[in-house]
Amino acid sequence: MSRLGTNNTKMNPDSTQNPSIVTTRRLIWLYCIVWLIEGAIRKWVVPQFSIQLLLVRDPVALLIYYFAGRARVFPFNGWIGSLWAITGLISAQALIHLTTGDVSLAVAVFGIRTFILHMPLIWVIPAILGRKEITALGRWVLYLAPFLAALMVIQFKVGEDHWLNVATLKGGAQIGSVFGKIRPPALFSFISGPIHYFALVSAFVVGGVLTKKLYPPWLIGAGAVSVLMAMSVAASRSLVLGCGLVAVAGMVASLSTGKRVGAVLALGGGLIGAFIVLVSFGVMKEGVDAFLDRWGSEEESGAAGGKVMTQRVGSGFTSAFEWAEKVPVTGLGVGLSSNLATQRNAYVSGVEGEWERVIYEVGPVTGFLYLGFRTALSLHMLLVGFSALRSGNFLCFLLGSACFYDVMTGNVRQVTTYGYIGVCAGLCLAARKAFSEDEESPIAEQVEELLQEQPRARGRGRFAVGGAPVQS
Repeated sequence: MSRLGTNNTKMNPDSTQNPSIVTTRRLIWLYCIVWLIEGAIRKWVVPQFSIQLLLVRDPVALLIYYFAGRARVFPFNGWIGSLWAITGLISAQALIHLTTGDVSLAVAVFGIRTFILHMPLIWVIPAILGRKEITALGRWVLYLAPFLAALMVIQFKVGEDHWLNVATLKGGAQIGSVFGKIRPPALFSFISGPIHYFALVSAFVVGGVLTKKLYPPWLIGAGAVSVLMAMSVAASRSLVLGCGLVAVAGMVASLSTGKRVGAVLALGGGLIGAFIVLVSFGVMKEGVDAFLDRWGSEEESGAAGGKVMTQRVGSGFTSAFEWAEKVPVTGLGVGLSSNLATQRNAYVSGVEGEWERVIYEVGPVTGFLYLGFRTALSLHMLLVGFSALRSGNFLCFLLGSACFYDVMTGNVRQVTTYGYIGVCAGLCLAARKAFSEDEESPIAEQVEELLQEQPRARGRGRFAVGGAPVQS
């Protein structure tokens, strides 16, 4: 057992698999599955419970933490310690807001949950998932990509009044595009889901190209074409830029290491050819025209295309400093900008971006501590990714490039974005060890390897679990 290291000797692998680790792995898979289908359930199956189902992943996350604790692999490090300290500050401010009547108990609890609950997944996932699990999860991401892309094409074609394009709330509607079309959400509630999902697909596609024998070529090709299909009909600048950022990260990784440059160029050439074929279909061409119309159109700011994105990014940061001068030092109320507060109190906060929301709710002191924590974590992921490249670990860097900006600025009021931050960032940190040649395997993999090395009783079959020895 010395191979496990002194910090992990408290684990109890008395059986062929530690039950708590197995359960935690299954719960992580369940968390990912629910993240994928919760929008479909909310808008198509039980829309009357749409609001309640916003919290459907919360008990799964709590169970993950519980069983990780039982397995003694729940991480205790500087990041978790800082998160607990910030949680204490936010909870104290919530108590102040509660006693002064600024928020109700339900809104205060919901507000604390929004800040904190799903963040620890970022460190629990690396403690549980190894190379085999990460590879399997990526394989399923690629398997499902063609189906989600095809659904987006159908949703784009049928128009905004079709039942496939209903919203999660009665009387609501999907986000509009141009030409009377919507931005197709696939299985998710809104377009934010495909934005995140296909960034993850892009990471596994490029990772499959750069990492030999990770996935079969046909699966990588199917995932790449799916990304093109989704981009063609989504009419979403964020989706195109998110997938494009991963592609750029792949080129940087290949050129900086001098590995698989030919494969990356072949992927680029194949994508150009596939795109030319796709736009020959009417619905794809219409989708591309819609995207180009939105990209080139002038919005309220008077800017077009890339200028709009630049202004949005810039205003997302500067608005936080503007609100810091308007709100009290303790903020206006933990959870006050949430949908729950809006529903119960008919109160509209007037804040949209994540940074301004944080300052609005908890004030400049605690707010900038929380935002600084997320910014530091985002930069840490990039540095980890760059460091991993030295050992031939491309997937860590690519997963980090797919979510580092969301870690820093993603609006965690949106449950899809919140789940994506926890899962993708967790996979990034998990891949650091699992795919690096000079790193040890994660704890769970080491335990399984050790147990597989245990000698069998003489005369017993390989899969024997009891009974008398077999007589020859």
